[in-house]
Amino acid sequence: MTPAKIEQLRDTGIEWIEIAALQTQHLNLFDDERVGEVVAAVEAGPLKVWSLHAPFCGIAMDDADTREDGLRKLLQAGRVARRFGARCVVVHPGRDVPSLDRRREVRWTREAMARAVDAVDAEIALAIETMGASSLGGAADEMLQIVDGFDTDRVGICMDSGHLNIGRDPVEFIRATAGRITTVHLHDNDGTGDAHALPGEGNIDWPRLLVALRESGYAGPLICEGGQEGMTGSQTVREYARRMRRLLGQAC
Repeated sequence: MTPAKIEQLRDTGIEWIEIAALQTQHLNLFDDERVGEVVAAVEAGPLKVWSLHAPFCGIAMDDADTREDGLRKLLQAGRVARRFGARCVVVHPGRDVPSLDRRREVRWTREAMARAVDAVDAEIALAIETMGASSLGGAADEMLQIVDGFDTDRVGICMDSGHLNIGRDPVEFIRATAGRITTVHLHDNDGTGDAHALPGEGNIDWPRLLVALRESGYAGPLICEGGQEGMTGSQTVREYARRMRRLLGQAC
């Protein structure tokens, strides 16, 4: 994320964006000077930051030091999100190796969330992203084990349509977790792999998904995490907006 990329989006007509910091090449949250440059670009208007995607935080890894470092990254994401005026921080479930003991991994994740809730500004929610079907929190009941018991305005779910579409029905997941969806990542695929394609390029039933999302109580921005080869950032945003207007019309 750079000021130049923010500049590309100024005249596209969108209101909300997500700041990507999953990897340091996106944005190193510990680089205060670089963060300040991007904050200044956003403050120049008219865009507003809805969410900030935290770096990969290994809060469910087997090594205690790795988990502690993951929490350090998560808390830094919360501090930077406040500088942007963001409403939520998106968090990967925190495990990039196969599960060994899901009960303790859920417990570690909940413990990290509890510590983060105590430290992160009360206006910012933490949203755990849906990943692969076998990933931690991949099943709706397991994701609910992670978020249940926390205030809904502090810990919720980032519903990633493309991730859910690989091996699951996104609509059924939305219905099962109604009331807990804090934010969304919308993109498409054919169900066999993560393509991060624009809606309409895969096999997701978008009108059905959008109806389910509305009925679940979600009223936030429809954040896109897809693109199309050969398009600039501004072209991608305009095409996404065009498609979503059409799909929202079909979902009425």
